[in-house]
Amino acid sequence: MTEDRGVYLRLLSDIRKAGAEFYKAPDKYLDSIIKLKTRQSEVLAGLAVSAKESGSADTTTLDKIISELAMLAQRMTVKNDIKPVSVDELPGIGKKATESLKKQHIETVEDVLYNFPYRYEYIGESRSGKKALTGIFQTGAVVTTKNRKRIYKAVFSGDFGQFAAVWFRFSAGYPAGVLKEGKKYTIYGQSGSFSGMESIIHPQFMKESEMGNIIPVYSLPKSVAQKVYYTAVNAALDKYLDQIPDHLPARLEEKYKFPSSKQALLEIHRPKNPYELEALSEKRHPAAKRFIYEELFYLQMGLLYKKRAYERQSGTVFDIKKEYLDWIKDLLPFKFTGAQRRVMAEIFNDMSSTGQMNRLVQGDVGSGKTIVAFTAGLVAVKNGYQVAVIAPTEVLARQHMLNLLKLISGTNVTAVLLTGSVSGAEKKHTKELIAAGHVDFVLGTHAVIQEDADFAKLGLAIIDEQHRFGVEQRKSLIEKGYMPDILLMTATPIPRTLALSFYGDLDISIIDELPPGRTPINTVSEKNIERVYPLMREEIKKGHGVYVIYPLIDTSEKLDLKAATDEHRKLSQEFGADNVGLLHGRMKHEQKSELMDAFKAGNIQVLVSTTVIEVGVDVPHATVMVIENAERFGLSQLHQLRGRVGRSDRQSYCVLVASENVSDEASERINAMCAHADGFKLSEIDLEMRGPGDFFGTRQSGLPEFRFSNIVRDVRILQDARSDAADILSDDQDLSSPKNTVIKQVLIRKWRSELQYIEIG
Repeated sequence: MTEDRGVYLRLLSDIRKAGAEFYKAPDKYLDSIIKLKTRQSEVLAGLAVSAKESGSADTTTLDKIISELAMLAQRMTVKNDIKPVSVDELPGIGKKATESLKKQHIETVEDVLYNFPYRYEYIGESRSGKKALTGIFQTGAVVTTKNRKRIYKAVFSGDFGQFAAVWFRFSAGYPAGVLKEGKKYTIYGQSGSFSGMESIIHPQFMKESEMGNIIPVYSLPKSVAQKVYYTAVNAALDKYLDQIPDHLPARLEEKYKFPSSKQALLEIHRPKNPYELEALSEKRHPAAKRFIYEELFYLQMGLLYKKRAYERQSGTVFDIKKEYLDWIKDLLPFKFTGAQRRVMAEIFNDMSSTGQMNRLVQGDVGSGKTIVAFTAGLVAVKNGYQVAVIAPTEVLARQHMLNLLKLISGTNVTAVLLTGSVSGAEKKHTKELIAAGHVDFVLGTHAVIQEDADFAKLGLAIIDEQHRFGVEQRKSLIEKGYMPDILLMTATPIPRTLALSFYGDLDISIIDELPPGRTPINTVSEKNIERVYPLMREEIKKGHGVYVIYPLIDTSEKLDLKAATDEHRKLSQEFGADNVGLLHGRMKHEQKSELMDAFKAGNIQVLVSTTVIEVGVDVPHATVMVIENAERFGLSQLHQLRGRVGRSDRQSYCVLVASENVSDEASERINAMCAHADGFKLSEIDLEMRGPGDFFGTRQSGLPEFRFSNIVRDVRILQDARSDAADILSDDQDLSSPKNTVIKQVLIRKWRSELQYIEIG
């Protein structure tokens, strides 16, 4: 069947290259199709015979033949998937190796074939300084160097004089045990000089026949030897390569001149040309680009398919009346920034359309995302609908409640809080009010939409600080009969390339302007918190608040980190026990609320905390953020913490206190924080430093894993893949055309286990 597909593809390629000539003189192509006598498609054979016998086939019939050819090739692709074969079926892979490889997610033959080398060894002279030498072993001995290090030195005689092999790590049996006087050896390794003699450092023993060979090097567990694994890879290629499918439509392979998946795998695992090794290692070779493109193509196809499914769903149509906007404007004590006005226009455009809004609003800390969302909510209320505001924590839900109550004070708009800490009787009464339609805004955590509340007329769901509003939440809304417009917010600035990958199913708005009157935060680094005490005292005298953040609650024996509980005691002695509070995640909600209220009121001026205050806490008079063990925090987290100060026109400070010995990467993060205030710039630096896989700390749920691609490196391929996916869906929104059969089948298989958008979208 694999060979049949190759014939179909070649024939299809020839017809497409012929262009208009095919329609003028199709006979030779029709003869080729008839000769196939394929059992795969009687339709194709019948069309070819009919066209041949007619003597002058019409364009429609010839077009059908091309379509049927493409469809058959693609059907074979889908059916040809490699059946799962355990890795222990391969030679040399025993029980221990199988267990080790499993931890690295290499469990099947398919995993072996798609686990690519990260570099290659060319057995011969190379630019890296490695070379091979052949000679007769003369003598060997343990030698003590000037620095009193013991090494093993072996001397050989070659065609161009003597040379040495040097081992800094050796044993009683190796290499002395394998070297025989008068025997000829070929050694390969890093070239150097030792005691004035040309030398190979820690060489490998090679056969002369192996000279010029290219050996792939894989990322493997320590217990699995490279040679053993490479033998297994070759066995997998020999036995199973023919079962590997092509998941890309032939027309896309042709467009980018990609090799087939089988040919690409051979070029990656068994390269022949040493001059292509650098391109293969750096994933610039067409064989590597083929799999990078395929991965990104199906990612974008899935996201865009899902996005179009949302757009086709009937959402709530809101009337955006000028009188509503004028009424809201009168409630505000400030004017919107240009960026806020632009984003609201985008939101209102969605709300007034027939499709369901699915929009993400990005904005740096303090950019005013929440007021934009509340404005959209007030428009929904004026249209007679209810609004759900969902926050990730109860602390943030309560803060949203306080801010909303200030905004709607003096109006007839109503709001309730529905969280885990609301008592049973009160919760029951609140849910009854919501179900009866007597409440406009319902604020809480995700439980609000998943189980706790039935709405009378839910029109808008505002989701705050959730990296993704997942399939389960959407499913819960649909099962309850709701189809509200959905507005997501995040204060994690995301570079555009990453947003395309993680949020490609959403429309994205960016608030890239801070409100006027904000004084830039002065960010510096220190080695000792005691050097920050004078600044803290000075700000406390002005009546300002100080945060001191630690990564742990209690001291850890394993980690040399300062703990919040220990440092709270120390700071209490320094600034007075009544003036220093301790906040952490293990405290009961009532304790947290009392402490935050005391800090907001200025009754305590130093708040020692873990990262529980990272997102959303708003205390305008807080002007100092001290972060201990700053090297332990990621860039995004540091920027979020810094955003807790600088929320007024007062000069604010962020002090990053790092340990004496920190890694180069940690120093780079701290230096970036001191140099840049722009969250989007920091997010780009963060993405470059950590790569897309770790950008959010954990891999995003609901998305296929990146196996081959790196969207920092592969941004151009990502853009091509998205453009191609968009073109295909514009032409065939349900992927119902025969030419897109393979795309739909692969798409369902790739996404089904993680994101059941077919059933929901």
